[in-house]
Amino acid sequence: MSATDTKAIEDLIASEDAAWGQGDAAAFSKAVLADCVFTNIFGQVFVGHDAFEAQHAHIFSTIYRGTRLRQTVTHLRFLRPDVAVADTSAAVLGLTRLPPGLASPDGALHTRLLQVFVKDGGAWGIAAYHNVDLKPPPGPPPA
Repeated sequence: MSATDTKAIEDLIASEDAAWGQGDAAAFSKAVLADCVFTNIFGQVFVGHDAFEAQHAHIFSTIYRGTRLRQTVTHLRFLRPDVAVADTSAAVLGLTRLPPGLASPDGALHTRLLQVFVKDGGAWGIAAYHNVDLKPPPGPPPA
């Protein structure tokens, strides 16, 4: 809960952005714990570090090849000195073609990402990673 812990988590998130921009799935997955649960924007669930890394290796070589990730921490809360929840506003930039249903006027894919961090042995790791795409709010219900 110290300023050092806050900076460590912010640095970890910044390192995710840098690794994404390099298309480096191993570096992007470096802090992901062995039993991490990952839900992507399509609602697919992957369990474990290896599955997380494999999924990112796949998307970095296909749909998200050459893109950049920019996260802004919108909320960081320490539940305990060794557990933190970070909510980020994320944008995937440089897409040549957005996946169906994810069109954005500015050409970026915008998401909200929730990560649960756990500190063990002095290092922060990612225990859960849940990503949802932003959509316009629904209109009024039918009459």
